[in-house]
This record gives sequence, C-alpha cells and structure tokens, in this order.
Amino acid sequence: MSSQLARILCLALALLASAAAGECRTIVDMDGRSVSLPEKVARIVTVGPVPVLNGFLFAFGRQQSIVNGLPRELARKYQFVFAPDLAKKPILQSSSSGLAVEDIVALRPDLVLTMDRSATDRLSALGLPAVLLKWREPEDIKALMTLLGAILDEKKAAEDYVRYFDETLTRIGTTLGSVDESKRPRVLYVNYRRLTQPHRIAEWWIPRAGGRSVTSDGRSEESVTFSLEQLIAWNPEVLIVADRGEAELVAAEPRLRDVAAVRSGRVHVAPAGAHLWANRTIEQPLTVLWAASIIHPEKFSRAMLENEMSAFYERFFHVSLSKEQIDEILAGSTGR
Repeated sequence: MSSQLARILCLALALLASAAAGECRTIVDMDGRSVSLPEKVARIVTVGPVPVLNGFLFAFGRQQSIVNGLPRELARKYQFVFAPDLAKKPILQSSSSGLAVEDIVALRPDLVLTMDRSATDRLSALGLPAVLLKWREPEDIKALMTLLGAILDEKKAAEDYVRYFDETLTRIGTTLGSVDESKRPRVLYVNYRRLTQPHRIAEWWIPRAGGRSVTSDGRSEESVTFSLEQLIAWNPEVLIVADRGEAELVAAEPRLRDVAAVRSGRVHVAPAGAHLWANRTIEQPLTVLWAASIIHPEKFSRAMLENEMSAFYERFFHVSLSKEQIDEILAGSTGR
C-alpha cells in the first residue's frame, strides 16, 4: 500500500468515526442514492463545476459554509464578490492534476456536492458524504433547490427561490405577449472561439425570451459544433457570445460583416455573475429577462433589468450591489 493511500484511508476512518459520534440522517440524492449526512451541515466541499455549485449555496446565503476555493481555470471575479473568503480556501482540483482527494478528506466535510457520477462514486467509497446533483432539463433546477433546501434545513428559502423562478418567467411571458413564431428574431448563442453552441439550456431560455434559436433542432447532445459558413448561412439577427474578447473577434472578421446581427449592431456579450448567465446558473431567471431585453428592447428596459438584478442578489445572496457592479456583470467577462 502506498503511503499516500494509507494517509487517505486513515483520514477516511477518522471522518467516519467523527460522523458516527453525532446524529445522522439519510437523504436520497438526484441519482437515487441514499447518503448519510449529519443533522447540521456546516462544512461543504464543491467538486466539479465549482462556480455553478457555489451559486446554489449562495442562493441559501451559505457562502461561509464552503470550505474549498475555486480552481484557477474556473475562477470568476464575482464569486469572490459574493463570497470573499473563497480566496483564502484551499483549491482541491485542477484540469492538469484532477481531484486532490486526500485534501478533500482532510477538510472533514459534512457534505460534498458534485454533478459527476464518477467523482461521486470515488468520494463515497472513501466514506465521504457525496451528494450527486443533476441539472439536465430546465425544470431540474427546482427539484435541485428543493433537495438542497431539505439537506441544509432551508426549506423556506428553497420554496422562495422556486416561487421566484416561476413568477419571474410568468411575468416575462406576460410582458412578451403572443409572439408569432415566424416573427421571432433569429438568435444564436455561440462560443465563437470554438464555434459551438455549448449548452443545450440555451434552447430553453432563448424562446422563453421571445427569440428563435437557430440551433434548436430537438438535439439531445449538450453542445453542437458548426462551421463559420453555417453561422453565416443561419444569418442570426441577434448574436450572443461568451465574453468581450469574442465580441472583438466577431467585429474583426470580414466574412461576418453582412450577418444581420453584425450589420445592425446586435452582437451581445452574455453577462457574467456567479457564473456565465448563458450557461446553467442559479441566475437563470435573470438570464431570461436579460435575453428578453436584448431581443425585445421595446418591451423590457435596462432600468427594469437592473432593478431586478439588484433585488435578486439582495434577496438570495444577501449582497447589495452597486450600480457599477451591476453594469460590470451586464458587460460580461473579458475572457479567461
């Protein structure tokens, strides 16, 4: 047995002994697995898509419960605005070295949140209380938040978020009114550097915002890759890119000058808060409102969006943002 494995096993045994000394309860995660957890969850490790998982905890005001930092390749500025102490926490994973399992065990977490089955199995095998969360379909966020509300003893906060999610989407739909499908603007969300539409959830929020996604073909794959020629053929009227650097690349590409979105100045950078709004994020209701404001600016004002953002982050993250911070989130990231 290697010395590293021996240390991991010793730490795992200590963790199990500690858990046995306190009261435990059993929950069923989103993969149908039974997981034993302490009655009070105070120390939480997030593994995998750390900014996404952290965002769920921010929505419960549980920033202080997170005991690990952000992987450097996943770091986003506003994670540290919403949870400043993250900068002092140990980093437990990287794209080059993978998971620092021994360090995770040493942190003695009451709960490990993951969205990857292989990581869940690996950590559970060491006695860690690993809970698998799933967010495949748009409505899954409500089941996910309900589960976390039960785990964290924050059922009212979970119900509040679910209610806000539904009410916000209803409000947006009412303001949009009936929009004939043929009159909906053609919209493309693209990671321009890779020429992919990277997240299937965009096929949900674009139509919810009154647009018509040019990549919506009923696909089951999470992402779709295409050529520049295909992008030109789609001729989107609204183009949404992942960061400001990509917007500059689009502007500098002469072959795109006749694309409707470029010609009319409707190339937009997706906002970036706790996570990139165009991807899966706890901020998804704000995503729909923002998208509606750029697709149908005559119906949704910038002031309305800013007020909604301010109220959202105060209500769920318990953070008051300045006008400058709201503007910065809406301007999107400079790229990573």
